[in-house]
Formats: sequence, structure tokens, C-alpha cells
Amino acid sequence: MSIFKIKQWWSNKKLLDDNNNEGFQNANSIKVERFDCHSDSDTIIVGDGSIIRIYKPYVEQNASNIIIESQLNDIILQVGTGKFTMDAHDRQIIVLHPKSFAVYCLDRKEGHIDLGDQNSLRSVIKHSFTRRACSLIAGPFGSSKSRDYICIQYLDGSLCFFDQDTFLFMCIYNDIIIPGPVCYVPSSDLFLICKSTWILETYSYQQLGEFSELSVKTGKKNIPQWTYNPGEEILSLQVIRTSSNFSSIIALGERHLYCFQDNGLMKYMIRFDYVPTCFHAYLIGWYYEPNSRLLIMVASEDSKLNVYESSTLLWSCDLLDKAISLSRCYVRNLSGGVVSLSVNGIVNIGYLGTEPDLNASGANMHEVVDPEQIQNELKDVEESLEMILGSKEDANEGSSTIEKILHIKVDIGKPVNSNYKFSNDQELNTSSVVTILTCEEPNLIESIQITYNYHEPIVCTENTICLENINGTEIIETGVYIDGDMDVYDTRVSIVFTVIDSTGKISIISKEVQLPVSLFCSPVDAVPKNNAILSVICNQSFDVADIFSDFTKEELNNYVTSNSITFAYRTSNKTVTIKAVEKSYVFEADDYCDIYPIFVCFLYHFNNHCIRHDIKDIQANIEITADLNRNVTMRFLKCIENHAKQRNLLKTYENELNILQKQFTLVQKRLLVQYGSVPPGDCASLEFLMRDTHERIVNVAKQTLVHKNNVCSAGNSLCAVGHLVIYILKQMAPDDFKVKLIEEMLSLDTISKQFQEWEESVFQASSYFIKNVLKKSDKDNEKLAPVTDQDILSNNNLKKFIKQIRIILERVFKDVTGKEAITRIEELVEVI
Repeated sequence: MSIFKIKQWWSNKKLLDDNNNEGFQNANSIKVERFDCHSDSDTIIVGDGSIIRIYKPYVEQNASNIIIESQLNDIILQVGTGKFTMDAHDRQIIVLHPKSFAVYCLDRKEGHIDLGDQNSLRSVIKHSFTRRACSLIAGPFGSSKSRDYICIQYLDGSLCFFDQDTFLFMCIYNDIIIPGPVCYVPSSDLFLICKSTWILETYSYQQLGEFSELSVKTGKKNIPQWTYNPGEEILSLQVIRTSSNFSSIIALGERHLYCFQDNGLMKYMIRFDYVPTCFHAYLIGWYYEPNSRLLIMVASEDSKLNVYESSTLLWSCDLLDKAISLSRCYVRNLSGGVVSLSVNGIVNIGYLGTEPDLNASGANMHEVVDPEQIQNELKDVEESLEMILGSKEDANEGSSTIEKILHIKVDIGKPVNSNYKFSNDQELNTSSVVTILTCEEPNLIESIQITYNYHEPIVCTENTICLENINGTEIIETGVYIDGDMDVYDTRVSIVFTVIDSTGKISIISKEVQLPVSLFCSPVDAVPKNNAILSVICNQSFDVADIFSDFTKEELNNYVTSNSITFAYRTSNKTVTIKAVEKSYVFEADDYCDIYPIFVCFLYHFNNHCIRHDIKDIQANIEITADLNRNVTMRFLKCIENHAKQRNLLKTYENELNILQKQFTLVQKRLLVQYGSVPPGDCASLEFLMRDTHERIVNVAKQTLVHKNNVCSAGNSLCAVGHLVIYILKQMAPDDFKVKLIEEMLSLDTISKQFQEWEESVFQASSYFIKNVLKKSDKDNEKLAPVTDQDILSNNNLKKFIKQIRIILERVFKDVTGKEAITRIEELVEVI
């Protein structure tokens, strides 16, 4: 069976916060529905945390796809639709919370002139209950013609029925330990309930009402109309009307898909050779037509979408992400769109845009393209680009206007000691970043958002500060400190000011502050021997103690010997020695990763010292030698290897943790079946296996956290040496454009604690650089081409990646010096 890509038509922004690592697991938090007030296309209702969003996708890129976003008072468990009041002309939205449900009407008010339409949610019904809710079922129970009723399934498995906000009755089940899927069949007025014993039971609405009180008083059991034991857990259920007399019930299990008639007759069963995650059934044609077709879409664990008709696989394609919910929608210019909700909280609308070639021996059909149509499309693109360029110029003008009325001053205070200490008995220091905002005309500014960007282990007490009312002068103070034992890489804090003026225009202003050396370092006694050496040549000499003004002379007197001083990082106790020899400063450490942060601080304080003493025509350049180039480049390649090695180890532990989690869930399900059976089965072996699995999960989770920290530390070392390589190239290379291309290719500033996929992005950029800038031959490009069916961190691809970086640096150094500045580096790097 051929595999085809599903074409993406529309996608929303990420719903989840970047710091939320748990993923989007609630498949009931999305609903596709068409309202009378938006009858031209379907809308997509999404519950994200306590926020409800309603999307109406458009083809036009400049149109807003979201029509309303509302903050509710509680977490949203499920969203649904129906007609829940007598006078309802349009379908209403019902939202289930842990201890309540609410019904809303979507109102639309057409705007005048350029104001646009206004959408709002009007509350109709609110009802609270004492038990914890799990899911919601709505429908015309009892063959109601006037409105829909509401059924709430609680966490104990009991079903509670409501007419609007009026309680009707409750059904309690003793054989439900964990609530399962429940669905309602309108054509036959039946409820299908999944028990904890993996048994499907069907009851009529009249049965549930009659036996609700009788079972409590007499202890009699309600006898189902028909049952079925699939022998596995049922993940989800769906009912669809397929004929004038019957409806079809589709049940998705862990390895099978079952299709029943509502009278209990099984129509067919499909056994999967993959792990399904969700499904959606839909009908082509009307149910009363004899030629109508029932199709079922099933999403798999490996992000595949399979379309079945009966037990025949019609289609197989790739999804963009792992889906936890599927649906169909009809929007403008697109009939039959495929809606998927991913674990990352992203809603995608796609369509099966390619037609599979069922006749492989037939001739290929090519679509005839009109040249005039292509020319018109190119003209539209050019006009759009001109509009974008014009908007950028307007934005620059707006930024200059904001900078004239808003004056920003950023300063950092001297570190102070706190009571907290690291494991190596180093004291934790804290500095204060003070920002002074002075606005000459506060009425012209609506709000200001201040964002602090930093790299671990540096941490700010506040990440984002929002100011809505500016009163002339605002003083904001934020603490900065070192957290953890990770190596220091970037000693700066970048502050981004997002200013919104009274007209709604947004301006961005960036500031940067250098952290004091005393915040992350302390003077110590000299270290006798170091392996890495970096020399900086100046045309004038200064006292080392005068340059580092963060420390007082009394603090440095005991450690300055022969005009040299040694600093130790507070997080790792690694040392860096600075020696002043005539008009040069020599940096010595065990690794170039340790030299770079102190080197950057030295240049910053060196320039400030010259400015304070009005010293001009001062130059400070690195003394570049062939040994320095070779050693720094070799260390950079070793850092790439170590970073990839740590990422591979982390991936191994994450995969093991995923397997153990699935194993624990499976054992738990088997144990529940044993508990729920009559009489209960022997559970000793399953209990032992569950405890053992839980213990392994805890241990692997701890190792995963340790290796996450190792990956971040390796990323910091990679960035430090990489920036040092770029600094040397900027000083050496006369071709600034080529060095700028290398700096953009490496993209070292993209590495952060949340993003460590550096090798994937740089691999393609380095291939392009070799092919187009260095202009290697086709034979060389073929040797360095990645293996497409392997991961970038695989042994073969990693070797080629390191070789690409080595070739680029060799070529650049050779162009500058005219000779081979780097020799036999590939033999010094041992690839994993």
C-alpha cells in the first residue's frame, strides 16, 4: 500500500504553554459544529485549560481564524453541542467542568463599516454537583422531539441525568472501577456502556430510569439488552446513522475495530498491525440512500492515517503530528476537510490532496497549467511583498517615535550574598536588574511588556512583566541569580520591551545588560597548570585588578600575584587564570569552554575602563596562531560529538520511560479486570509486576532528568566554543560576508534549555554552504550527503556532519592564511 502525505490547509497556533511538558491528552476537548449564525462553514470549538476558543478557518491569510476566545472559571473537561432549551433556534455549546456544567449560546452581531462582526458567548444554563465528573453525553433521550437531555458520567462510573439544570435520576454501577466510554444511539434510544471488566453492555433509556431507584432499594441488577466481550479495553465509541432502520456502532479497541448494528449484530471486525490512537466514522451520501458508504478514519501511534471501507483499507497517508482526535469539517472552498488534534495541542485541517495510482501500468496524467493564471499569481505575490515591505517601513517609523517619547535605562547592582549555598559550599549571590522607564507623554502608550531572556544556569526572578498604566516614570527591579551546577555560557541578560501605543501599533525595543563577574565567579589561589591558552594583545598595559571593577581591591589583594589572578566558577569550581604579560593578557584554563565567559567579561570591562579614564585608540585582539586554530576547532568538533552523544542517551531513557509507562498502564488494566471479576482472580503476580514497574519508572525518570541537565550543559559548552571560533574568524577573515554566513549557518543562539535540536537544523545549512559557497564537486557532495532513512544523530550522519563542519572551517582558515591551518583533525575526533 502506498503512503501519501496529507496536505495541510490550515493550522492554529500552539495551544499549550512551552513549559507544559505533559502534552495535550484530552480528546473530548474539541468539537466541530455548524451554527446558524455561521452557516457558511463549520466552526471548531477547542477547550484549552480554562480557555474556550472557537475557530472559523478562512482561505485568506490576512483574515483572523479565531472568532472568539473566552476565559472560563474552571478547567474544561469536554465540549459539546445540542439544543438544551425549549426556545433554542440554534445549537448551543455545553462545557463540562470537574464539578459543574454550563450551556452557552454563540451570538453574532454584524458590524458596521470597518468594525467587523462581533461574537460573544451568552450563558444560558449553569449547574453544579458534588461528585467529580468524567465525561458528558447529550442527546434526545427517550426519543424527545423538543430538546436534548444531559447525562454526566462521574469518576465512580455512575450516570446522572439532567433536563436543563433539573436532576432526573442516577444509575450506579458496582462493576465500574474506572469509567469508560459511553455513547447514545438516538435511533433506538439505547445507551452503550463500557465496563471495567472489558464488557460492552446496552441498556435502553427506559431501563435506566426504571432500575435507577429499584437497584438501590432491592439490590437487583439491571439486565442489559445485549452484551459483547471484546477481550480488550475499548478506547472510544461512535454512533452513526447508516440506514432508515438501523444505526452503526463503531468501537475502537487496543488492537481491533468493531462495527455493530444497534441490535447487537456484528457487521465486521478489523485487526490492526499497528497501535491505534483515535478514529472517526463518516458517511458519504445520505443514510436513506441505498448507495451510501460508511468510511472510517483511524490514526496510529506512528502518525499515520488509514481510511477503511468495511474491512478494506482504501487509503494510507502521513499526518503532521500524532493525533488524539479526528473529525471532518466543511469550510469555505474545502468540502470534507480532515480535522486532527495533536498531542501538542495543535489543530490541523488538511485534505487528501493526492490521488493514489491504483493502476501502476497506466500512463501518468499531468494537469494542464494556464500561463496567464501563473502570471496573475506571481503578480499577486509581488504586490503582497510590496505591502509587507511597506508595513516594515511604517513599523520602523513607529519605533523611532516610541523611542523619542520613552526613555529606557537599564542597570545592574552589585551582587549580595544570600543564605543559600551550593553543594560545593559556594555562596549564592543575587544581583538586581533595575529598569527605569521615563515617558514624556504617558497618554500615547497603552501598555508595555518587559521580557527577560537568559541562559541557564542564570535565572531571573521574573520572566515577564506587564505594565498597563504608565505614570511618567516607572522603576522595575528584578533579581538575577545562579541556579544549579551547569557550566556558565552567556553572561548577559537580554531585555525586550514590547510597547503598544494608543493606536494599537506594536514597537520592539531591546536592551542588554552584562552580569557582574562576582555573580558567577570568585577569586581563588592560582592553579599551577592549565591546558587551554588564549592570548589577547593590547597596545597598552593595565593592572588586572583595575579592569575587573566588580571586585574591590581589598577583595583581590590576597589573590593577585605577579599581576595575575585566578577566578573559579561558583557552580563547578572550574578555574580561569588571567596573566598580564607586558601588553598582552593570557587566559589559561583546562578547557576553552571555561575561557569564553571570562573572556567576554574581560572585553566588556576593558572597554569600560578605557571609557572611564578617557583612553582612546585602544585595541585588544586575540593572538592567532596555527596551534590556537587547530585546538579551538578540534574542541568545537568534540563538543558537537559530546552534545550528540548526550542527546542519544537522553533519547534512550525517554524511550524506555515511554515503554514502562505503557507497561504500567497495561498491568493496571489487567489488574482491574481481575479485581472486577466474580469471584476475584489471583492478583499477586500482577501486583508484584505493577510495583516493580513503578519502581523502574521512578528510577528511569530520575535518570532522564539527570541526562536532560547533561544535554543542556553540553549545549552550553558547544555554544561557548562555537562563539569563540566565530570571534577568531571575524578577526582573521577579510571576507565579512562569508563569516556572517558561517555565523548564521551555526545558529548558536538558537540553543536553549527547551530547544536542543541543533544538529538537525545546522546539517542542512552546512550542506548548502558546502555546495553553493565552497562549490564542492558533485562527487564530494554525494559523499557528504545525509542518509535519508536514518536519524541525524545516527553514527553515519553524525560522521558526515562533523566532517562538513571540519571542511568549512579548514577552507575558511586556509583562505585567510594561505596554507593548511588545520591538519588531521578528523583523526582526533572519535565519533560515537
